[in-house]
Amino acid sequence: MEHRITIGGVVFFAVVGVGPAAFAEPYPEGADRGPPGDTAAAAAPGAVAGDTAAVAAPRQPSAAELASARHLFALGLAAEDQGRWAEALETYERIRKIVVSPALWYHLGVCHEALGHVVEALNAFELAMSGATARKELALASESRSRIEKLRTKTSQIVLQLPEDATGVRVAIDGEPIHPALVGAAILVSPGARRIAVRAENYAERFEATVQAETGAVVELRAELGRRRPLAILRPSAPARPAPPRAPAPGLSIPPVAVVGAAAALGAAAVVTGVMAYDVRHTFLKKNASPAPGSLGERQALHDRGQALAITSTVLTGAALVAGGFATYLFWPSASPRAASQDAAGRRPSSAPRAPGPTALSPWVGVNGAGVAVQGVL
Repeated sequence: MEHRITIGGVVFFAVVGVGPAAFAEPYPEGADRGPPGDTAAAAAPGAVAGDTAAVAAPRQPSAAELASARHLFALGLAAEDQGRWAEALETYERIRKIVVSPALWYHLGVCHEALGHVVEALNAFELAMSGATARKELALASESRSRIEKLRTKTSQIVLQLPEDATGVRVAIDGEPIHPALVGAAILVSPGARRIAVRAENYAERFEATVQAETGAVVELRAELGRRRPLAILRPSAPARPAPPRAPAPGLSIPPVAVVGAAAALGAAAVVTGVMAYDVRHTFLKKNASPAPGSLGERQALHDRGQALAITSTVLTGAALVAGGFATYLFWPSASPRAASQDAAGRRPSSAPRAPGPTALSPWVGVNGAGVAVQGVL
């Protein structure tokens, strides 16, 4: 008989225009929200917040969608009249994804109440009362208020206490997450066995417990999370190595082939000037052995010329030797950087294949002086 009275109320609201006719146009956004917290409804038995009180659709439904919503609403009323509460609830939830109204919240509350979802029903009726009051639907607001007063005495409360220094807290009741801000406050739940799970980042253990929430009772529960986790120890960072001194900016690089060419040219010039010096000296000695009258100036010129050529040949020979030695150094095989690297045990190999290194001669001139920079692998 109680269900028949409920159906009578449903038919009454449908007749006066808060049933299918309420879907003639979208419910004004924000009208059903009421005070802060009215938009959060339970998603499962015993939970506090969920998707039952989701806000209105982000876009305006089309005429076809509104017509379909009216048809679904009629099917929901028929399911209610036959006591098929789960089917009616599923139908109303589908409508809620398209459009919402105070009448829809009211029928959602009726289905939740019949299924024993006390907290969900209470939340839906509060939304229905708030929306109906805003739209001046006094009959629906009065009926919703009457149901709220009856349901409040059927709820249970859980007060959860945690260590004051707990951080990164995660709380769940019957698998549904609860906002950490509700820790220490009275959390409304439906009567019955409720599973509590708590975890904190700075505590080592997870707290789990099942409590029996009696109708109208307040269950106080302290979560024991074990020992605190030690603070992470920061490792001292290695001191930064000083940057190596900057080498003077090299000028134009001279390739090794050019040094070899220069050494060869100097050697050839030394040979030529040496041959010329030998020829002049031979002529000088021949004329000086039996000098002709008045040939003193000629013989003196031959002597000076031969001496100059000899000095030039000597200088060129020394330069050719220096250039040849440097060219030999440039082309001498040097250890490869990869081969000379340490092995896994930190030891350097005793011998390693040697490969030619990219070495170049770079003369440079700067404010503080001038010189020659040698670039390569030693």
